[in-house]
Amino acid sequence: MSTVLVEARLCPDGGLALDAIAETCREIGHFVYRWRGPYSGRVPYWKSFLHCDLAVIFNGSHEKYDPIVQRLREMGSRLLFVEVGWFPQRDTVQIDPLGINANASWVREPLVASGRTPLPIRPEGDLLLVLQLDGDSQIQRLSPWFSGMEPLVEFVCRHSALPVRVRAHPKSQSNAALKQLVSSLGGAWDTSPSLQAAMQSCRAVACVNSSCGVEALAQQLPLLCYGQATYRHGSAAYCLDNDPAKTREATEELAAGRSRLSLERLHELYGRIMEHQWPLASIRDNLPPLLRQVLPDPDTRVVPSLPWTRFIQRVIGDIPGVPASPRRKAA
Repeated sequence: MSTVLVEARLCPDGGLALDAIAETCREIGHFVYRWRGPYSGRVPYWKSFLHCDLAVIFNGSHEKYDPIVQRLREMGSRLLFVEVGWFPQRDTVQIDPLGINANASWVREPLVASGRTPLPIRPEGDLLLVLQLDGDSQIQRLSPWFSGMEPLVEFVCRHSALPVRVRAHPKSQSNAALKQLVSSLGGAWDTSPSLQAAMQSCRAVACVNSSCGVEALAQQLPLLCYGQATYRHGSAAYCLDNDPAKTREATEELAAGRSRLSLERLHELYGRIMEHQWPLASIRDNLPPLLRQVLPDPDTRVVPSLPWTRFIQRVIGDIPGVPASPRRKAA
């Protein structure tokens, strides 16, 4: 039996995933306690954490987690990072020992499909530029060429050979200045009721590393990727940066109805992403094999899990988030 720390969260999908992970760990015999992280919200658990063999952290890529993750690693704890899935995000989860999204352990594995068939291009349509939130860790940590949405919008509008239509993130505040910038550069502002509707009239999709890119792959649309992402694989997506010539070349190709992208490799990439996305209902079946891979051998654990934790309970009382000790249950 190992000691497993599982973060608690109030956010609906993340909280449900973490609760299911905690319950599954208990069911297979591990000693589980819950922890309140820097973005957990008002959950009734400690901010401090005990020694553990494994820590399950939600997202973990925000800067407030840096000292926490470093400390856990210095303690010898193994880690699992959890986030909502990509497509659809609701009721799905991604879990990986190295990180989420572009930091996951499987992301850089090369594609192996033959790539014989060019990706078909729609005869008409514009370039749909999907925006993200400037404060998102995806932009702060995995966007080496664009620090925010305004420089991205200006760059794409200036250098695209396709007309550009800009779609705001659904959680972003109304930004009159950004709309004016788009208009001044000859672009259009998307007012479609949904992303799916917005994609119906575009020829290609552009973003930094949004999960919307996975939906573009699902619809077999050419994808222009401007950051580190799960789908940044040449011949399955256009892997671009802040070089104007690369954007011009890619969009001129698409405007001419051609594409260097491969249908087979796009299918392989989309399938790989879906393989690493679990429905919440599958956590109980899928988690135990993963735990067997990441948990240390019983002889190499950081601390003797149960006796050490029970000693703390005898000294300070029962720990929020930890099952009560047998002595206190009987009392």
